Amino acid sequence: MGQTHLAAISTSTKVAVTAIVEPRAEVAASLSAQGLVTYESTDALVAAGGVDGFLVATPSAFHVDAVRRLASSGLPILCEKPAGLSVSEASEIQRIVGDSQSRLQIGYWRRFVPSLRNLKARIDAGTFGRLLVIHASQWDHRPPAPEFRNTSGGILVDMGVHEVDMIRWISGNDVLSISANELMSQESAVVDQDAGVFTMRLSTETLGFATLGRFYPDNDFVGIEVMGELEHERIDIIAGNAGDDVLTMALREQAEAFALGGDPYAATIDDAIAALRAVNTTTEMRR
Repeated sequence: MGQTHLAAISTSTKVAVTAIVEPRAEVAASLSAQGLVTYESTDALVAAGGVDGFLVATPSAFHVDAVRRLASSGLPILCEKPAGLSVSEASEIQRIVGDSQSRLQIGYWRRFVPSLRNLKARIDAGTFGRLLVIHASQWDHRPPAPEFRNTSGGILVDMGVHEVDMIRWISGNDVLSISANELMSQESAVVDQDAGVFTMRLSTETLGFATLGRFYPDNDFVGIEVMGELEHERIDIIAGNAGDDVLTMALREQAEAFALGGDPYAATIDDAIAALRAVNTTTEMRR
């Protein structure tokens, strides 16, 4: 994800990457060859100074530690979702940032997709009338490496939080209840799910449901469908090769909004906690 952010920000005229923390020597060498300044540790980056803010794009299990080390600078932090693997970790990030002077934004990039912003505006204006069902989908072309899958918290934490956040944000609703079913991976070395389905009842009695998967034949896919009493709309957010352009644009817009002081639609740590609380609830129910 760090490489994806780097590619997106390279297309911006408003914000630039000035330094990167990369402990893997071979990757750091490749970045240095591109003219980028690299450090082996977060502490070294903070000590060097010369930056205006930070983007945390580490694996999810390292979010809390990265934010803790960066917050001492008092500079703004844009942290990738899910902001930890659990409600307790996200709450720890909230406490850390609250004790510092840092401003925190969470990287739910779909909030910066124009078609979704337009959809939200139409819902807020009452165009759809009473919302009945919101269906969200996210299917990866191929799963990430086993090393990541085994430490990502599972498909609901790694992927499902995106769907919860998008449905909450689009509808303006909170999650009242949630249930899930998952299909475990058949790879012996992988502790993760290959597919998942979850349903939600929202605070206006709207129903939400999502499908998640690690395998999709036609590149990555992300979509949403909203059915109301008065209107219906389906948006293929990422589909086929054009999906890369949508993601690049949204990540660039997100970084620019962060650098310029924030955006009314930007996700907060409260949003991250709400998404994690929903998916963690399903995990606890199955234990």
